[in-house]
Formats: sequence, structure tokens, C-alpha cells
Amino acid sequence: MTVRKLAAIVAAGVWASACASGAARTSAAIPLHIPDPPPREVLAPVAMQEKPEPEPPAAPEPAAPAAPASTASGNGRSRPVAAAPAPTPTAPPPPPAPAPAPTAATELRPAGPSGNPTISAQQLRDIVNRTSQKLGAIDRRRLSAGKQNDYDAARRFLAQADTAVKANDLLLAQSSAEKAEALADGLR
Repeated sequence: MTVRKLAAIVAAGVWASACASGAARTSAAIPLHIPDPPPREVLAPVAMQEKPEPEPPAAPEPAAPAAPASTASGNGRSRPVAAAPAPTPTAPPPPPAPAPAPTAATELRPAGPSGNPTISAQQLRDIVNRTSQKLGAIDRRRLSAGKQNDYDAARRFLAQADTAVKANDLLLAQSSAEKAEALADGLR
């Protein structure tokens, strides 16, 4: 075989394989048939049945006078025989008392992270001022690189706390002020 015939056969094989795989990729997509949703059925509302209130327990009826004890005479001695006790009717237990409804005067306040109530804005300002004084007493240049990062983070937390107090977000302000104070205490 000559090189031309061999090249033609290889080219025909490559072309045939390209056409075969290309035909599979370019085949027309089969559209999916999506059925219509079922018709909507509206059900009639069902009335709630109220439970009838239980009747109060009836007063126990007085027991009938006991019959005189009879004697059994067996071996010449008499022995009293006790009468069977009268069954007492059992009343169903009373229903549990409903829980008292909360009064409208109850004031709800968000709890802090530790479960304690949040503090006032004035108390937060005191913490911010105290922490600012602690940071002011520290010379940042004398701190190591890690302590300088803590110093900067404490300043950022103080700024965040001050902004949160002005926005009346006391929970965020409390959290930020506590973090800043903890960092400032760690710098000493």
C-alpha cells in the first residue's frame, strides 16, 4: 500500500468516527411531556367539637347500715362473720387548672450572652471610658507585634461599642465593650 492510500483510509476512519460521535451529540432532544396538575379540591371547613364540661362529682350516698354480723357455728363456738364493704363510687379527677395568662404590665427585655439582663447605656459608657483610660496609659510602641494587634483590636471594639450605644444597640455595645476591656486587661 502506498502512503496516500493509507492516509486516505486513516482520514476516512477519523471522519467516520467523528461523524458517528457528532451525530449522537447533535441528535434532536426529545421533549418531555409534563402533565397538568390535578384539579384543586376545596374541602368544607370542619367545625371543632367542644368537649362537654365534666359534671361535678356527686356527693357520696350514705352507706346503708351494716347488717348484723352472723355467726358461724362450726364446732360449737360462734365466730362473727364480717360483711363485705360497700363499693364506693370513684369520681374522675378534676381537670387541671389553666395556666395564668401573662399580664400586660410584664416587661420583656433581651437577655445578654450569659443570661444576665443587658446593662444601661450609662453603664456601657462607663466601661468604654474606663477601657479607653486603660489603653491611653499604655505606650503602643513598647508592645510586641502580637500585643500591638491586641491593642488595635481593643481600639476597634471601643469604636464599635461607641457606635452601637449611639444607635441604641445595647447588646452589641455591651459585647464589644467587654471584649475591648478584656483585651486591654491582657495588655498589662
